[in-house]
Amino acid sequence: MTNLSQEERNTRTAVQYLQHIVDGSGRQGKPAFDQAFALVSEDFTIQVMPGSMKMPELHLDRYRRWLEPMVDQLFDTFEMKVIATTAQDNRVVVEATSSARTKDGRPYGQQYFISFIFNDRGQITHVKEFVDSHYSLGFYGLPQEEA
Repeated sequence: MTNLSQEERNTRTAVQYLQHIVDGSGRQGKPAFDQAFALVSEDFTIQVMPGSMKMPELHLDRYRRWLEPMVDQLFDTFEMKVIATTAQDNRVVVEATSSARTKDGRPYGQQYFISFIFNDRGQITHVKEFVDSHYSLGFYGLPQEEA
């Protein structure tokens, strides 16, 4: 086994995380999400950007309570293609596209720039997911704040 640089290790982890999220958003559900979230730190947070998305920064528990039921109810299939990755020190940025089909037959597709920050143990501590806000707001509508 070859020794990976910090950048290679973090890039591999970021891509694995995304693949598990994709698998969980398709037919695999909770087991795939469990694999994704095994790669994150206890203080993990995520932000969906830009600010026009009106999504607050979420800690892991709240993110899972929002994400898992939403994709289970909405998507039948979900695929993602990684276009490019860039890594420096404890940061990785992934450019990707997705295509999916909803359970009611509608197509879905998105463009992403996803920024990952890692701790020294190679765990993901923070994600910023930049999406096409115009498309997202038209597809999902504005998210509702939890009480």
